Amino acid sequence: MSSTTPCPDPIQIGDALRAWYEQPLGRLLAAAEQAELDRILPDLFGYHLLQVCFAAPSHYTASRILHCAVMAAGSQDAAMAATLRGDSAALPVTSYSLDALILHHVLEFAPDPRQVLREAERVLVPEGHVLILGFNPRSLWGLRGLLSRRPLVPWCGRFLSAPRVKDWLNVLGFESVSCQPVLFHPPLERHGLPRHPQLMQRLSRYPWLFRGGAYILLARKKVMTLTPIKPRWRPRRARMGLADPAARRWEHDGSR
Repeated sequence: MSSTTPCPDPIQIGDALRAWYEQPLGRLLAAAEQAELDRILPDLFGYHLLQVCFAAPSHYTASRILHCAVMAAGSQDAAMAATLRGDSAALPVTSYSLDALILHHVLEFAPDPRQVLREAERVLVPEGHVLILGFNPRSLWGLRGLLSRRPLVPWCGRFLSAPRVKDWLNVLGFESVSCQPVLFHPPLERHGLPRHPQLMQRLSRYPWLFRGGAYILLARKKVMTLTPIKPRWRPRRARMGLADPAARRWEHDGSR
């Protein structure tokens, strides 16, 4: 389930998404995501962490990794204060150099989300981790995006389910560690829905609607180990004549 309404130009996505995060619903999501990241990041170790996003504050404040940076995916104004600027499908990072990578709602607006994941596999060291923050299409949030007729961010994005992203990661050699739903709240700017008990009673028949509006998927890049194969040593055969010593002795005795 995803929206078919085209999004604005990628250059405008950052500004629109940043403006949405300043609204009440965006602030609720940002707080819920930050709380979950504060629980996950302290368990990730290494030397280099990169957060790729369109418009979001630095979510790595709880990380113990020494060097952390933010890369703006697309053109944005100076208010983002990003360390790097570049394309999420071609990260300006050396291969096998990052210990952790945060993709903050990048896959929804990427022309080729699988290429973004391939870049994640390229830049991460063995046993490195990728954190993917995405909107859940199997929820009320996904339903709103599906029914939205105007190209509004974030509802115009292509919401990808966590199982689909897991399948893509498995093909690239990642192992899914955890997937945590985030923000069990209807996608309304105002808190009016809980005030209507009859409507809530009808919606309660469809429990899939009340799944988290977003999710945080943690995956680890697996190390491909080689299993040594022991050679099967065979006795060296004679180049000429019979190789069996008993046969050679019988031949020698018979020649007398």
